[in-house]
Amino acid sequence: MTRTKRNSKARTFQNLKNAALVKIEAARDGAMQRAGEVRARTAVVLTGVERAFQQRVSKAAVRLGLPTAKDVRALARQVAELEARVAKLRRARA
Repeated sequence: MTRTKRNSKARTFQNLKNAALVKIEAARDGAMQRAGEVRARTAVVLTGVERAFQQRVSKAAVRLGLPTAKDVRALARQVAELEARVAKLRRARA
């Protein structure tokens, strides 16, 4: 085989290799883009599912008579106020 033919075959092989690499990179980029789109849609769906779950749990807690977070905060404020009053009374008696 002559040097020219070998060089020609090497160039042809290199061209095919480069074309394959370009196609592989394009396919990878497309797959990454589609994966990003799917990830974004999944996040939106999960957010909706989480919201619906929270609403159902909250409704069930109300039906069971469990205090809400707002109720607990209000009671905590009242307890803090009562503790302050008790401490003030103790100091006045001492």
